[in-house]
Amino acid sequence: MKRGLLYIAFWLFIILAYGCKETYEPDVNFSATNLLVVEGFLNGSGVTTIKLSRTTNNSSGGSVTETGAFVTIEDESKNAVSLLESSRGTYMTPRAFIEGNRYRLLIKTKNGSEYSSEFVTLLHTPEIDSIPWSRVRDGVQIYANTHDRNNKTRYYRWEYEETWIIVPKYESRYDIIFNVNANPRDVFPYIIFPRRPEDAFPDSCWQSEKSKRIILGSSSKLKEDVIHLAPISYIPPASWKLDTRYSILVRQYALSAAGFEYWENMKKNTEGLGSIFDPQPSEIRGNITCVTDPKEQVVGFFDASTAEEKRLFISRKEVSAWKYNSGCVEVSAPDIADSLVVIFPHNIPLNYDMGPKGGIYTGAAPECVDCRLKGIPVKPDFW
Repeated sequence: MKRGLLYIAFWLFIILAYGCKETYEPDVNFSATNLLVVEGFLNGSGVTTIKLSRTTNNSSGGSVTETGAFVTIEDESKNAVSLLESSRGTYMTPRAFIEGNRYRLLIKTKNGSEYSSEFVTLLHTPEIDSIPWSRVRDGVQIYANTHDRNNKTRYYRWEYEETWIIVPKYESRYDIIFNVNANPRDVFPYIIFPRRPEDAFPDSCWQSEKSKRIILGSSSKLKEDVIHLAPISYIPPASWKLDTRYSILVRQYALSAAGFEYWENMKKNTEGLGSIFDPQPSEIRGNITCVTDPKEQVVGFFDASTAEEKRLFISRKEVSAWKYNSGCVEVSAPDIADSLVVIFPHNIPLNYDMGPKGGIYTGAAPECVDCRLKGIPVKPDFW
């Protein structure tokens, strides 16, 4: 009897655990839609760029650019500089601004809504002292060192842009085209012929990638305003970025205490998600408000600082035992239709060699021959 009750209890548990599952669809509040998003800062060292967009719900697939707005930067004496819309939702000005002065951002959208930031001081950003790197977890960790001898900065933000060269693994001396005069019954309806010099593939291409993470640093708890080995970027083991030569341009910006707090909260909300134990999203208040409707929330923080930048190059020969493998292999086939159709035209012909038993064609995958499939064949000015 006892064994029978245990048997029934077991199957009852199975039914309850697996037979009665329903898809859980949490209630999602999409009330925070159509909010103005302000991205950018007052650049005291060059062109100032402000991007405007509107939030949408998750099902719509992204933000919507805010076009046709009137955007200005104003100082405390009411002197204003207008920003021109260079592309949809992007407003720019090359005008110079003065360190130590206070400025605010003013926005008037085409529907008549007006927005204003608080006045912020144009901060001086110290120079980047160095960009060291080291091998970490079989990859390469890149850092930034900086300091302010006047102990005035204390809060920092960094961005970077990586660039690396792509060198094709193979050179193609032959080309292949479809033979328009081929018989429909031909096993191999293609023509392979010597490649003309003007049709040669580029010998090098370059790929670039901008930082997507929020990178911050602070010396507020230190006696001296010194940042030592702030982690900037990590190249994972065997990455193709270090196949030949790699470069990173690091940009550094000074922040106010309020600006640092804003970016720190933004960092937590954008990078700290993933499990129930991580910090949950919170309402991030910036320093921009809607003048015509004070209850309307605005996403963004208006910063003002000069910018400093420094570039680093790393060659593969400087990094011992870098194990990048392109996966490229050379294939070959006799100059016989039944054999050529096995490797062409999905491979690109490389060479033709005459062996003791006849001619042999070699080939390789397109991405191993044409670097334009991975990058741009235009050498950067700094390279």
